[in-house]
Amino acid sequence: MNTRMLDYQAHSNLQLLKTVAQRNVDNNQFASIEWQIKKDGDLFNEGSVTQSDLDWRYPQNPIYRIYSMTKPIVALMGVILIERGQLHLSTALADILPEFRKMEVMRRDRTTEQARPIIIEQLFTHRAGFSYNFFPDCPVSSLYRQDGLMNDGECSLEDFVSRAAQLPLANQPNERWHYSIATDILARVLEVVSGKPLGALLQHEIFDTLDMPDTQYFISPSERDRLLPMYGRSLDEILNAPDATSELKKIDVSHQYPCDRPESFARGGHGLFSTTKDYMQFAQFCLTGHSAMGVPLVSRKMMDFMWANRLPAEQLPYWLGPFPAPGYGFNLFGRIMIDPGQAISLTGLGEGGGGGAASTFFWADRNENFTGVVMTQNLGTLSSMRTDMMAAAYQAIA
Repeated sequence: MNTRMLDYQAHSNLQLLKTVAQRNVDNNQFASIEWQIKKDGDLFNEGSVTQSDLDWRYPQNPIYRIYSMTKPIVALMGVILIERGQLHLSTALADILPEFRKMEVMRRDRTTEQARPIIIEQLFTHRAGFSYNFFPDCPVSSLYRQDGLMNDGECSLEDFVSRAAQLPLANQPNERWHYSIATDILARVLEVVSGKPLGALLQHEIFDTLDMPDTQYFISPSERDRLLPMYGRSLDEILNAPDATSELKKIDVSHQYPCDRPESFARGGHGLFSTTKDYMQFAQFCLTGHSAMGVPLVSRKMMDFMWANRLPAEQLPYWLGPFPAPGYGFNLFGRIMIDPGQAISLTGLGEGGGGGAASTFFWADRNENFTGVVMTQNLGTLSSMRTDMMAAAYQAIA
């Protein structure tokens, strides 16, 4: 195939990105979708599409609630402290947070047993035994819902973790991968070890260095008109009909995900606000270990160490609720593609990244020097938009 044909094919596949995004908006799955993709450090493609009849103004450089895309950033902070010798993966959690010294495990039949000690590595890899409030078949999830733990945007991170320590684990530490509040617990560990509040710690160590000016746990009043409204379904609606599709409607998440409480609200597993441009700075870091200006955050060998899969074969594929992730392992940051022959959508060996509950998504492929960020605001959708966008981007690589 000649060069002209390759260029034409790449251009056609880049057009597919907008086609995929536009189709999802036209089908009333999303109010808006924004994306940016880089290859070899250069802009490869970017764009945005919106519904034509929005009752709000689409701003320049929108701000998003990124939910679980907070997790890799908090994990990076943990890795930075590990490289400095201030934190160790083998340390017992109870040695730093004594409230976790005597934990119990509640099995699915609601019997309980004493939990084995949790170590820090298990917080990074969701193998500490914690849970979330949205798993319908997990007894511990129902206890989280009764406590209101995830919906209380007024409590501090310290209070959040203290409440979590009063609830049982869903399984024994290291027994299996189970998506959870483990990164929230890790965030509190970082506060105790560093002696600094989480928001200030991330600002000084990561956001300032990577040039991420719009990524914080709050939004200043003058910038709140850039925050996109949230669409989707409430937790109760999702639990009652997890497989249902629903009309696109606005929902209010300000109580559990406030933008105006900088003194009290910070979490490890969600809570950050960011932009497509800002998060691309983080995605690019995942390739190199340093900022766009060449400032290193961690060493090259530490990058290799934290990017490696940590799940044994017997814990694969891991499942996010009813959804498996074939081909993926899990590293200190998030997912990592270890067997493309098992994957169910186009990707590459070594591709890693993560997503958020509101359908935000990013990837970083260190082999292809290839990154992408997709942003929108829709909770509880089962749309394949995110993986379709990534597949279209991979198809465009010449």
